Amino acid sequence: MIVNLSRASRWWAAGLAVTLLAVLTIIAFASGGNRARNNTPSTLFGTLDTQTSTAATEKRDGISVAMFELNWASFEPSEGVFSASYMVTMRSYLEAFRAAGMRVTLGLGLEDTPSWVFSLPDSRYVNQDGDRSSEADFVFSAAVRQAAAAYLARVAADLPLSDFWAIRLASGGDDEMLYPPGGSYWAFGSAAMTGAGLPATMTPNPFPDWRPGRPGLTAAQIDRWVNWYVGGLDNVTNWQLHILSGLGYAGYYQLITPGSGTRPDVLSAEERQNLPDGTTGVGAVWNRYYALLPDKAKVVAYVSSVADESGADDSCQPGDDLLPLTSSAMDSWSATRWISRIAAGQGLPVAGENAGYSMPVSLDFQYTNIGSTGMMADAVRQAISCNFQVFYWAHDVNLWNGTIPYALYVGYIALAART
Repeated sequence: MIVNLSRASRWWAAGLAVTLLAVLTIIAFASGGNRARNNTPSTLFGTLDTQTSTAATEKRDGISVAMFELNWASFEPSEGVFSASYMVTMRSYLEAFRAAGMRVTLGLGLEDTPSWVFSLPDSRYVNQDGDRSSEADFVFSAAVRQAAAAYLARVAADLPLSDFWAIRLASGGDDEMLYPPGGSYWAFGSAAMTGAGLPATMTPNPFPDWRPGRPGLTAAQIDRWVNWYVGGLDNVTNWQLHILSGLGYAGYYQLITPGSGTRPDVLSAEERQNLPDGTTGVGAVWNRYYALLPDKAKVVAYVSSVADESGADDSCQPGDDLLPLTSSAMDSWSATRWISRIAAGQGLPVAGENAGYSMPVSLDFQYTNIGSTGMMADAVRQAISCNFQVFYWAHDVNLWNGTIPYALYVGYIALAART
């Protein structure tokens, strides 16, 4: 494993060495219990939006997983009209990563929805106030799913799916497994309410006369409604699994789930209050989401907010999987530790990425902190202690443009390989 420090000044290199030694101690302590106990393989490391120009260097230095993202609007700007030149470019990226010896992860790009899709029936979510979203409705619109299925079939015809190690799955209109933002509930369009135009595997709103935030249902009925609402994300996940497996894909599926979401005790309190607007509105009830998913084969629970300062960025600990999910002790856990605990209960591997630069801006100082308390140190520590299958640094370009040193990431990877 090569750690290239030639670009750094002597004082910077000395500081980096001290930082890496400190992190080695942290990683060794964090990984000592869980990895040995579970006998899991070493964590792989990659980057998001990997650049082809540096792929060979990164593979040499231990960064073994590349990721790139398609863009539906660029590939199919008009219905049924596909851009050959765009796919030539995408195919060249895939070939470059494979030539470098990297495993390749694919982002489907469904969130980059072509404008023509919004002319389809029930193409936008509608919330309880009658507001229409800017995102395409993949949960409740059969027409949107049909259009996306045709796009995915064309992708599979032009890019061999067998060449991909993993595929990232989101809710379709969003780039994560979420309903539209804002905290309201997006289940009140015509298809969701009546069943007409609904995907065959979805059922309509079980209480069409009720609106979140208002009285009229018991807490048990609201809980049933929550299962239906979160279950919509499971349904669109399972639809993608079915489509992609039918197109010949047999690799891993990374389900992009950000943040801690709504914990069980908070959800119970919300249900007693008639489900007010809030985090539950985006569907981020991760213990329900992963439990309700009908097909878990090759599924990876994916934390898209590693080292986001939730729970003081604490790591996984031996014995975490012995605590019930309803334990209030978990309310103070980081998002990484919480989703990892959920995954353990479902027998799923875990993977993830850190919060990207300026996503949000409030974490930029932490992102650029090269010390043992910086985001990169915290992210690697969490990834190792939680037995990640793979961790991706967000984003590749920032390792090369001076935002955060490339040598720092390579150093952490080398140290992680020694634990």
